[in-house]
Formats: sequence, C-alpha cells, structure tokens
Amino acid sequence: MKRTESFRKNRSVTEPLAAGIVIGAVLLCIVLSYFGYLHNREAVRKAASTAAQAAAQVQNRPESQLEQELDDPFENYIQLSDPLLVLVNDRVPLPENWQVIPRMIDDEQVDLKMYGDLTAMFEAAGKEEVWFWVASGYRSVEEQTVILDRAVQENLDAGMEEKSAREEALKTIARPGYSEHHTGLAVDLNDVSDNFEETAAYRWLSEHAVEYGFVQRYEKDKVEITGIDNESWHYRYVGKKHAGEMKRLDMCLEEYVLYLKKKGIK
Repeated sequence: MKRTESFRKNRSVTEPLAAGIVIGAVLLCIVLSYFGYLHNREAVRKAASTAAQAAAQVQNRPESQLEQELDDPFENYIQLSDPLLVLVNDRVPLPENWQVIPRMIDDEQVDLKMYGDLTAMFEAAGKEEVWFWVASGYRSVEEQTVILDRAVQENLDAGMEEKSAREEALKTIARPGYSEHHTGLAVDLNDVSDNFEETAAYRWLSEHAVEYGFVQRYEKDKVEITGIDNESWHYRYVGKKHAGEMKRLDMCLEEYVLYLKKKGIK
C-alpha cells in the first residue's frame, strides 16, 4: 500500500517534467531547423549568384571565342610523348623545349631522327632512276619570317591589298613559330611546284614514301583540317609505323594524333 502511494506521488512529479523535456526538445528542433533553413537559403542564394555571374561572362564572350573553346581540339593542345608525332600547325606552336640535331643533305639541314630513312629513300629511288633533292629542310623562326615577308611583298607587288596579300601568303607559308620546318622533320622536295604532282618522282613517293616513314603532310582533301593548301612536295617524317597507319586510316597528322589520344595514348 505504501509502495502504491509512493509510485503515484513520483508519477505526479515526473510526468510534467517529462512533458516539459519533450516540449523543449521540439522547440529546440524547430529553432535549429529554422537556422538551418536560413543557412541553406543563403548558400542557395550565393550559388545562384555565382551561376548567374558565370552565365553573364559566357554570354558576353565573343562568339568566335566560344566556338573555338567548344570546337577546337587544339586549344591548349598537349603534345604526345613520341617526338616523331610532334604537331605544329597554325593553332599549335613549336614546343619551347624542342631541339634539332642537324645533319646536312643537299645543302639543307634535317634532324638526325629522320636522316637515315631519308637518305635510304633517296638511294632506293635512285636505283629506279627516280631522283630527289631537298629544296628546303630545317628553318629557324628568323628564316621563316624572311620567307613569309617575301611572299607577302610579292603579293603586294602583284596589286593585292595588304590584308589579302598576307592571307594569300599564309595559305602555303606558316607563321613564324608555327611551321613544321622548325621541327627538322619536314622537307620540301625537288621543284616545290604544283607541277611536281605530275612527275614520276611524285608517283614514286605516293607508292613508297610510307615504307621509309614519310607522309605527304598537306593533301587536297585535308585542307579544311590542316588549314594549308595541297602541297605535293612537302613531306613529313613520322616513322614507318605511324606512316603506315596514317595511310591505312587515310588520316592527316591532326586527325591521327587525336585518334591516338582517343585511344588513351599519351
């Protein structure tokens, strides 16, 4: 009997206390939730503001720049590790650390990396009474500047306006710092003329050049990719393996390096 009365007394004290604790806990949750809401709302507001600023920057960027960033795979291009596949074009300059080990052939310099295969190709062609000589090999940036300026002046003398004269010259002559000839891995052969395409020498190259690691760098059906008009006389050394693959895949160097990158080759 005494235990029952004691239990009732304790129950009358603890029930209000428990109810108070529960109510306090609920209120605390509401307060914390509210502050959490305010914090999250501020975070959302800041994120929205940042996104709006980024969108405004994109909207205000020139359309040509946007297209280049979105469509130009050679923007901030990273060279492949194989030096024989070094890419130099109007969008990709010669790497700053590039070095040429010169060797003389026909009064022109070429890089040692291709010297052996180039002389072997000339000797093989000579045995079939087909003759080649190097009209132009390695060029420094200074030499490229002189060549481009000369071509521009010739166009000016022909009556072109300055802008048109330079644009016309750049169709076949690269900007200084952006020429394959800086690599020492490119050669212009024989007469450096459109007529070269009609010669026995060109026909021999079309059949045998890849056997020695060479490809015609600028072809008529790749102008939209290379940015250079058809040059039947300009050959680039990439090594026998790559030359064979480029011919099999019908790819110019720009296409080939991107093809390799897609395969995960670095």
